Amino acid sequence: MEEGIMRKYIRYDKLSAEIKDAIYKYWEAAKQNKPDIALDDAMEDWFLHQFDAFMIAKYHTQGDNMRKHFRLDVEIPIRVVELLIESSKDEAEALELIGTIVNISKGGLYFISDIPLELSSIIRVVIDFRAVDNELTDIEALAMVVRHDRREDNRYGIGVMFSSIYDNGKRNLNIFILKNLSYYLYS
Repeated sequence: MEEGIMRKYIRYDKLSAEIKDAIYKYWEAAKQNKPDIALDDAMEDWFLHQFDAFMIAKYHTQGDNMRKHFRLDVEIPIRVVELLIESSKDEAEALELIGTIVNISKGGLYFISDIPLELSSIIRVVIDFRAVDNELTDIEALAMVVRHDRREDNRYGIGVMFSSIYDNGKRNLNIFILKNLSYYLYS
């Protein structure tokens, strides 16, 4: 991730006392190995490596305790642009499926669709971050379908796990999650 990118969006003085305390403790421990580490650098490292575990420990709900990453409730457009591998077929096929993401994490997302996708299918998706944050660009990723549910409204809930995210996608995903969690936690 680009150096200092978290500092552009998240300021230590604007954080809750609980998170400041966790970052400060992390900084104190980090100084044992790297005495000259700045608080801003420790804060950025904490967000990148400790934040998910902190959020899950503090805010997980029953049934979420097996998740590796904290999930953020959102409403973002998503396009499934290619079905690379479907468990019952061998060939890729072009697809233009549009849906709405309802939660997202560093590791995957859950979206609502009119069309079902088979478990274990590998898909290429485009997440339309520009629809909700004009400072970010869309991201493209490969993902595997790990969950699908038929909903009461006759639509489908589809959970996917990212297998790879292209270009600056990880950076944009991290920034999006941190900006929105910051707003959620401190407003």
